Amino acid sequence: MSSTTPQLRKPTSDLASSSTVTGTGKGASVLEEKEKLLRQYNNDDGHFSLVRNFRLADLITVSNAVCGTLSIFCCIHYASLTANIPTAPSAEAIRTLYLAHLFPILGFGFDALDGRVARMTGGGSLLGQELDSLADLISFGVAPATLAYTLGLRLPLDIISLLFFASCGLARLARFNATVALMPKGGSGSVRYFTGIPIPSSLGLTAFMAWCVKMGKFAGAQGWVMKAVKKGILHAAAAAATHLGAEVDWPAVRSQGDLPGGTVLLFGQHGGFGEMHLLSLVFIAWGAAMVSKTMKVPKL
Repeated sequence: MSSTTPQLRKPTSDLASSSTVTGTGKGASVLEEKEKLLRQYNNDDGHFSLVRNFRLADLITVSNAVCGTLSIFCCIHYASLTANIPTAPSAEAIRTLYLAHLFPILGFGFDALDGRVARMTGGGSLLGQELDSLADLISFGVAPATLAYTLGLRLPLDIISLLFFASCGLARLARFNATVALMPKGGSGSVRYFTGIPIPSSLGLTAFMAWCVKMGKFAGAQGWVMKAVKKGILHAAAAAATHLGAEVDWPAVRSQGDLPGGTVLLFGQHGGFGEMHLLSLVFIAWGAAMVSKTMKVPKL
């Protein structure tokens, strides 16, 4: 037994060198290439070295993330302009809501541009690849989910659906980064097809929600109907004006203006955990399509 022990306790350095020597094929070459690319960051310890290593394409990618973040900020600003107001949203509020839909579209422009700039300037980098995925998650995952919540997908099952959609976008981007080096490449070196629908396809949902705003088909389009919690003490109008002892009468709000398709009651009572908007099912299906492994989408 003792004679076999030295063979089992092989030094870590030997294990690393042996894996380098014996590792053959495409997988080994990919790892070697990644290690080579990563050394450019490890060998630079100067101040702001990360920023100085940014390429032009990386800065364009950051602009995509900025657009997604601005969309979320616009949703918050719209909510502050329309909070508990028993009248239709003001012109300023509607403009803010349209801007919230416009920014992800601008982000897609930057997303398409950074790849072209990277190829024109000698190719991308590992940092650029990670930046691109993070920016896409904000502009085409979190921002559309925030827009949907702003327009009325606020029931418990709606929120779960939006969380599922954003999580699927995150998982899809992580899978792409982990497997892109092994995917079939075209003549230009780019992948020939995507596994699952790309996350920028959620711009279709964003465009549909912008149409809902134009047609006035969203919660709060006619104002927020308030109800008094303490009956006999405060009237609904006074409660809405003072923000005291009042809450949104969601059934009344949805009856006068709601998202297309309205809601469906799966179990329980209306307004409870078992009610959800039909539009939430679209977000669930979209998320499932993003993480699908059998769906192959050719790259245009």
